[in-house]
Amino acid sequence: MGKHVVHFSCRHCGHCCRDVVCLPTPHDVIEIVRRTKRNPYHFIEFLTPDEIDNVPDWDPTWLECNGDRYIMALHRDKKGCFFRNKRTSFCEIYEHRPLLCRLYPFRFHETRQRKYKGFSLHSDVGCPRERDNAVETKPLHDLFVKDQTNQEDYNHLVAAFNRRNGSKKSPTEFIRTFIDGDFDENSELVEVVSKRNGKTHQKS
Repeated sequence: MGKHVVHFSCRHCGHCCRDVVCLPTPHDVIEIVRRTKRNPYHFIEFLTPDEIDNVPDWDPTWLECNGDRYIMALHRDKKGCFFRNKRTSFCEIYEHRPLLCRLYPFRFHETRQRKYKGFSLHSDVGCPRERDNAVETKPLHDLFVKDQTNQEDYNHLVAAFNRRNGSKKSPTEFIRTFIDGDFDENSELVEVVSKRNGKTHQKS
């Protein structure tokens, strides 16, 4: 683990795009749509607990629909992520990829007092884990903090969605809580962000 640098060198083996399931936040999805003009109903899928590992039952991003549970993910096929180019194996939206992708394979560490300790590599990383390059942790920490804020907004949206009643409620309807019919940011997410910023302003 390193507080200022963590040693890792990407060898572009494709493990993260091929073998890792990406769980984006609504902010990630909006960024992809805005920058690439791709249809979110094409690149988003919703997984059941039987279709994904290592997501605990208490995770606040589980969507509840008619007694079933789903979690939002980037669509995948047998060759990997929706955005993995089938010819080059590289990411087609690399500059606009989700924050979770940007942080992988690094793991954030903090003290019991929730103070920053540093970053390490996830223990179960399936790539070569070469360590001949020093990666500064300051940009990683900034990404982590931003992702935590986005995650908070995500949790609020899911909670509001789960409170809704309706015998025909489907997980794809969740997309409409943050992206409208014109693929622009929905007012419901704007309201969540405004409330969060209001709280932040009051604390400062």
